[in-house]
Amino acid sequence: MTASSSVVVRLDRQEALPQHRSLNRGTVECVERQSEIQESTVLVLTRRGAMRRYAICAVLCSFFTLGMTPRVAPTYENLNAVLWMQTSIEYRASATQVYRLAEQALTRGLKNPHWTAALEQTGNYESLPPAVILDLDETVLDNSVFEARMVNSGESYSTQAWTKWVNERGAGLVPGAIEFLQFAHANGVAPLYITNRVCDPSKDDDATVRGLRSLQLPTEPIVDRLYCARSSDDSDKTARRAKCAAKYRILLLFGDQLGDFVQIPPEVASLEGREKLYEAHQNLWGERWFQLPNPMYGSWEGAVGYGLKEKLSRLRK
Repeated sequence: MTASSSVVVRLDRQEALPQHRSLNRGTVECVERQSEIQESTVLVLTRRGAMRRYAICAVLCSFFTLGMTPRVAPTYENLNAVLWMQTSIEYRASATQVYRLAEQALTRGLKNPHWTAALEQTGNYESLPPAVILDLDETVLDNSVFEARMVNSGESYSTQAWTKWVNERGAGLVPGAIEFLQFAHANGVAPLYITNRVCDPSKDDDATVRGLRSLQLPTEPIVDRLYCARSSDDSDKTARRAKCAAKYRILLLFGDQLGDFVQIPPEVASLEGREKLYEAHQNLWGERWFQLPNPMYGSWEGAVGYGLKEKLSRLRK
C-alpha cells in the first residue's frame, strides 16, 4: 500500500449483527427443533405426558444456545473518529503536511551539529550519526481497520484482540510516512522506531518485524532500529529514547501521543498537567517534534475520563 492510498474497510454484514439478532436466530432454531421433537416423541408419549415433551424440548434448546458468546450491542462511540481517519481528505492532508514539513526540518537539523530533538540527549552528541525517532502505531502504521472492527462488533479493546490483529500484519501506512522515511534514509539519517508493541526485533518471525519488512520500510539492521516494549505495562518510552540518544544525534521526534515526546509522570497526567507539559516545550512543536492526528484513542482519554458524565463535564459550552 502506498502512502497516498486510502484504507477502505469492507465489513462483513454478519459481524454487524447485534447481540439480540444472534440470540433471536438461536430462538427460532429452538422453536423449529421443538416442533420436530414433538412429532418424533408422539408415538412413545401419551397425552398425559405432554408436559414432559415440553421439558425435553427446553433441555434440547439449551444445547443450541449454550456456548454462544453473547455479543455486545455496538455503541458506535468511535464511529466518526474511525471514519474520519479512513475516508476524509482532511486526515490525509494533515498527515501528509506533517511529514512534508518534517523534511524541511530534517534538512535544517543536518546542517546544525548542535541540533537535537531529544530531551534525553546529553554529553558530546555533535559527532554522533543522525537519526529520527518515530512511534509506530498511528504514526507510521495505520491500524484503523482494527478500530473499525471494534466499532462494528461492539467489542472493547483487549490485549488478546490486539495481539490477534498484530499477528495478521494487516496494518497499512499513514499518509506521507513512507516518503519521509525514504527521504531520511537517502540523506543518511537512520529511522529508529520506538513502539509500545510487545515484540522482539531479534526474531525474524516476529509479527511486527515481518509487518515492517513487508511494507518495505527502512529498518535494517532491525535489531538496532526497533525498540519494543517489554510488556503491556511498559508504556514509558523515556529509557528507550535515552538509549537511542546515547548512540545517535536525534534530529526529530514523531508520534501521535504526548508520551512519544516527553515523559508524563502520574502526578501530571491530568488535563492541567498535560497542558503544562505542552506549554513548557512550545518551541519544539513543528520544529523538532511532529504530532500526527489520532482521534480514535490515546492517553488523553484517561485525562478526560471514560464515563459519559465525566466527558460531558469537559465540554466547553
